[in-house]
Amino acid sequence: MIQEFKLIITIFLLILLSSCEQSNEKIKDGSIDVVQSLTDKNSQYAQPSRNNKITFPKDHGAHKSYRQEWWYLTANLVTEEGQAFGTQWTLFRRAVNDKHFYFAHAALADEKSQQSALRSGRQDFKNVVINTQPFQADIDEWSWRSKSDFLPAKLSYGNYFADKGFIGHKGSITDEKDEKDEKDEKDEKALNFSSWQVELELLGEDSFYLQGEQGFSQKHASLNAASHYYSQPFIELSGRIFWQGKWQKVTGSAWFDREWSSQGVAPDQQGWDWFSLHLTKDLALMVYRIRSKTQEYIYGSLMHTDGTIETLNDKQINLTTQHLAQSIYPESFKLKLAEHNIDIEVKIVNNKQIMSFGFEYFEGMVTFDGSHQGAGFVEMSGYKR
Repeated sequence: MIQEFKLIITIFLLILLSSCEQSNEKIKDGSIDVVQSLTDKNSQYAQPSRNNKITFPKDHGAHKSYRQEWWYLTANLVTEEGQAFGTQWTLFRRAVNDKHFYFAHAALADEKSQQSALRSGRQDFKNVVINTQPFQADIDEWSWRSKSDFLPAKLSYGNYFADKGFIGHKGSITDEKDEKDEKDEKDEKALNFSSWQVELELLGEDSFYLQGEQGFSQKHASLNAASHYYSQPFIELSGRIFWQGKWQKVTGSAWFDREWSSQGVAPDQQGWDWFSLHLTKDLALMVYRIRSKTQEYIYGSLMHTDGTIETLNDKQINLTTQHLAQSIYPESFKLKLAEHNIDIEVKIVNNKQIMSFGFEYFEGMVTFDGSHQGAGFVEMSGYKR
């Protein structure tokens, strides 16, 4: 109860301060319009520039001269029994004048249902820690701990430990059950099917793909809306999840994205559709489309495990949406890159993967077939109810 009250107060303060700071930010029914909140220009914050050079491990850390940023991981998981899961962990920072608010969204879903949770805080409240050598990102008991600059790492999040009343526990990835699991296994299964947890070992190279022009990622055809953006789409994982009353071992693949900016989109832009797809073991495709009242903006990249990246423009990407009449968010997409012999249909697996913590967006696992078959994630924002 104390944790929930703290989250409510932090969100209320963030919304209140944001609304005072920017007159054009849309707030309806207590929710920030996530797209409009990224359109406002403010000279007090640094702006992304083609002259900026991304360097590691420094740029894994916070960029407090910019207005906002996020550390973002999605993963497609499979249990030993072959059941598919999708999971998301995102840590956000948002500046309001000289104050820096952090909040994290996370979710775990199977093909039919989803569980999600939120954490929030500030570094001066002592519940947020961001370090770079080695990389560390903690907010309350949710924790990313790297052994070196970035990978390998351990990542733990969910509400299992909070529900059990020991929120300070960081969790551990182990093949052995906790003492409480051994003692109360039957009671635990019946106790609360809403309790969930993700504990992962992340493995991969400290090799990062700079999106756009060496990490300068344009978001509009003519206006100055951009971010600094890099990715690591080739992360292997193992670990365990707690889902519907029991722990299960999982393996799979993860995708990490990192962005910081001060004006992420322009006023004419209405929302975006972002895709992260593992076409093969050695090839990953990222595409984003920013929808607009005037002209949409599309960018993509093909990333190879040998470290090369091919950037794609709107003339090379054909993306069309398929709607169901009763659905707010699209249910499937057609995606074609003729020059690369890619022609696929991307399908939403679970249409319940909607995140609604102060602002709403869809973050869900997808499958695709056609010229290539596989799995990935899609993020969608700006669709109106």
